This record gives sequence, structure tokens and C-alpha cells, in this order.
Amino acid sequence: MAMQKFRAPALPLATPEYDQQQLSQLIGVLRLYFTQLDSNVPLQADGIRLLNLPTSGYNLPDGTVFQVGEDLRIVVPYISYLYGVSATASVGTVTVTV
Repeated sequence: MAMQKFRAPALPLATPEYDQQQLSQLIGVLRLYFTQLDSNVPLQADGIRLLNLPTSGYNLPDGTVFQVGEDLRIVVPYISYLYGVSATASVGTVTVTV
């Protein structure tokens, strides 16, 4: 079952006395609700806000979204992600004569 236009089902109202049919109806509605939540169908949303995203995929679980500059990236299995980057280099000396 897709999550598109997903809404929680209305729960039946309780009766003053125990009623097996009413309890079975409640269990059926809850089963439907949890089946929708557990669905593996991709989630479709009209709008989403991603706040305070990590800035590196280092030590994050597969499938986690992180941000590098203005780009969103996803942690992919078997790819290495760095925690930080630092580099220094030296080539020698340069003499400029005019």
C-alpha cells in the first residue's frame, strides 16, 4: 500500500460493554494502519523540509541523507566517506626574472 495521500484510519468508538465484533473491528483498523506504516512502497510527498543535516557521510548508516555545500547526497554501501579533509603540498622553489 502506498504512502501517497496516507491518512490514519478512523478508530471505532468504544461501547460501554465488551463487544467481540467491535474489538475485532478495532484490531482490523489497527492492522491496516500498521501495514501502511510498514509499507516498502516509496514515500511520495508534496513538500519536505530537511533541517540540520550532517555535512559528511562519515560513520552514518546506509541511506542517510547528508549535505555537502548546496548538494544533497545519500550514504551508499561500500563507499568511504571522509570526516574532514586537509592537505598541504610543496613543489620546490620558483624564481621569476623580469
